[in-house]
Amino acid sequence: MHTPLYLFYLRYFYAGIICFLHFRAPQVGCSNSSSTKVTSMSNAPQLLGILLCERVLQDVLRRDAISLINIHNGISSQSFPTLIPLLYAFAQLSASSSQFKYQFKVLDGRGNVITASPVAQVEPLTNGESTHKVMSAFTGLIFPAEGSYRVTLEVEEREIGSLPFQVVKIVQTETANA
Repeated sequence: MHTPLYLFYLRYFYAGIICFLHFRAPQVGCSNSSSTKVTSMSNAPQLLGILLCERVLQDVLRRDAISLINIHNGISSQSFPTLIPLLYAFAQLSASSSQFKYQFKVLDGRGNVITASPVAQVEPLTNGESTHKVMSAFTGLIFPAEGSYRVTLEVEEREIGSLPFQVVKIVQTETANA
């Protein structure tokens, strides 16, 4: 007996939601007990979540409708260094009524930058209930060794959050001939 197709898709949908919520970043600015906020931060977008995936699909008619395909919790390889042909970093941010610039970076366990996306500019949102969806593609990404890595998101040259992930070596077990 096989699993119905809709359960297969629901499994990945819920895995993506759980992964998305798991990496929710803390709010930036003063604590809620204070009625005043730093002026420069009051309109800064807040990070809602970061994901890594193999493909991003955007609806032609509804530009805000985005599908993420093959969301990654980590990366596996048979040998190192390993080449990942294409990897997307995607983040969702709270609405901002001012334009801002963002950049994704991939860092190794020591904090060294492996690669960085080009700096991109985002236009303000008129609807405060909407969210900004920002993404960058990394092509030809090389991981020199297995270990801990993280993808960070900077807004206006300030890191607002990150997503840690592991790059591991696949261990192949040999079967004994009987």
